[in-house]
Amino acid sequence: MGFTSIKGRLHSKKVLIVIDDVNHQSILETLVGEQTWFGPQSRIIITTRDKHLLTVQGVDAIYEVQVLEDDNAIELFNCYAFKNNSPSGDVIELSHHIISYAQGLSLALKVLGCSLYSRSA
Repeated sequence: MGFTSIKGRLHSKKVLIVIDDVNHQSILETLVGEQTWFGPQSRIIITTRDKHLLTVQGVDAIYEVQVLEDDNAIELFNCYAFKNNSPSGDVIELSHHIISYAQGLSLALKVLGCSLYSRSA
């Protein structure tokens, strides 16, 4: 589906588009193009680690996710992974590796914690 087709089908429709983990400007240019491609009240959510991509595209509002401090990250992860705040001694090191991997992102900590809990339950 090319951009002409996207514009033709969606120019008068109210849409919600989510584009995750964008790392190249060409992706935004191809999938989003201009605000006139979509109907009034449309919303486009873009996730990226490169804020510059959003400013170049002329994004109206940018929300930066706040990462958790290590103590809060450990508490959140343990709540989902072990249903309490203190894992047993044999998984403490694994927990610290997972917390480091998640880089303080609360959603990642919740998903990884739930995944670990479902495997041990």
